[in-house]
Amino acid sequence: MSRETNATIGSKVIVKVGCREIEAVVLEITEAGCRVKSIASGKEFAVKKILRVIEPEEKPAPEDTSVEVEEQEAPNPAPESAPAEKPVKKLSLLDAAVEVLKTSGQPMNTREIVKAATESGLWIPTACRTPEQTLYGSIFREIATKENPRIVKAEQKGKFILG
Repeated sequence: MSRETNATIGSKVIVKVGCREIEAVVLEITEAGCRVKSIASGKEFAVKKILRVIEPEEKPAPEDTSVEVEEQEAPNPAPESAPAEKPVKKLSLLDAAVEVLKTSGQPMNTREIVKAATESGLWIPTACRTPEQTLYGSIFREIATKENPRIVKAEQKGKFILG
């Protein structure tokens, strides 16, 4: 162990392990070196040489910490006083189609449904270039997977009604 370092048990030190320098805490001082524990990994190992001792940082005076603690413990009244409002959830195109069919009461094709949903503000168009085809696929997926689908095929070709 290097005699010029004044490492004591419990002091933080920098030791070299392989090609890396790591921070460690001295656990035991022996004739051959030291037994240290890595701060990062928590592993214990023996080293022959301590590169340097890390000086302990000066702790602030008790008056300083009490001022900081008072600032941190002060509750923020803004979150408690503001009522928690739920954001308005946007309707999917399929949900908007159900609403459009409820209000219209007559069979409609997907182009008419999409037009009515956008005009009434139930659905906001996205970057989708073919919303009619997307809605058509969604309706048939719901018909195939659900026991009681919300939208079903009408008697007229290409039109849909509420289920």
